[in-house]
Amino acid sequence: MNTGMKFTIAALSSMLLLGGSVNFVAGAAPAAPAKTAVEQTKSDRKVDQLKKEEIARINKLLEQNPDDSYIVFVSNELTKKKGLETFAMGNIRPEFSTYEDYLKKASTLEGTVLQQPTGLPEGYSFSKGNMMGLYSSAFTEEMRAEAKKLGKQIYSKKIDWKHAQVIDLEYKNGNDSINLGYYSLDEKEKIEQKGYSYQTAEELLKKYPKLDKNEVQNTLVWFEKGKQFTIKTNPGNPLSKENLIKLAETMVKK
Repeated sequence: MNTGMKFTIAALSSMLLLGGSVNFVAGAAPAAPAKTAVEQTKSDRKVDQLKKEEIARINKLLEQNPDDSYIVFVSNELTKKKGLETFAMGNIRPEFSTYEDYLKKASTLEGTVLQQPTGLPEGYSFSKGNMMGLYSSAFTEEMRAEAKKLGKQIYSKKIDWKHAQVIDLEYKNGNDSINLGYYSLDEKEKIEQKGYSYQTAEELLKKYPKLDKNEVQNTLVWFEKGKQFTIKTNPGNPLSKENLIKLAETMVKK
């Protein structure tokens, strides 16, 4: 037996006599110790600090151009957690107080946008509107790929929306309202409905008695090629299903 082997056995024997425990595999490298609670806390603090620095950097840019919008990517590999890896900052859902302002923004978009329908009932005028840019799982994958290519685990970029995911326009006539809505569905969502579906506020409340009061409206809904459209009116509004269908025929810009 060589001297090195004698020393190893002697050392192990001494440790066992002293009450120690040993995991020994000949020829194997010792396993890396798991992170302690203190080390994990330090790691979390480092991630939080990096995120704060990136958010602060973008906030300075937004001070100069408050209408801009950004997407921030934070890798799950960095946070060691599962979940969403992106979040938005800035003016991601612009609002409009005039129809002209809405059209100015809508004219820069590609794809589906709403417009004021012809035959709008007398007395109704534009009240407000808003929209939100298109977002999908493919967008996160794109950000992840770009971050990886740049060797970054926290990555941000300015977004110039070319497609809308949500558009809402409201028209008012005293206490009565008409809300036009558009929503781009996820590619995985399958809709079986054909044609128009209409439900009164009373029918809706009967079906969902705990529904929020603001959601209790007369609603016309239909679907076209992965897109959902709605026209909603307030309870007691005299406009009928047939009236709303006529508006539906011209509210989507072709």
